[in-house]
Amino acid sequence: MELLLSVEDRFMLTGRGLVLAPDLPLPHDKHNPVCAVIVERSDGTRLPAKAQLRLDHFRPGGYKLIVYLAGLDKADVPVGSKVWKV
Repeated sequence: MELLLSVEDRFMLTGRGLVLAPDLPLPHDKHNPVCAVIVERSDGTRLPAKAQLRLDHFRPGGYKLIVYLAGLDKADVPVGSKVWKV
């Protein structure tokens, strides 16, 4: 497994799902836009999920590679969780 990110913040975006922060560095390895991940919470529990990696443009800030988790909410992914790419 590859560590994708350690969650510092998260918020819901209507129509897209749960957005995780921080964004991934650019350029990230060639990636499939949808990948299987495991969310490892600080209490040790694990939650399998599907992540969507999207290159989005923000003003200001330019392009960022953002991780979205559809079907989950903020309570499912507490700050401090680690997201592992399977």
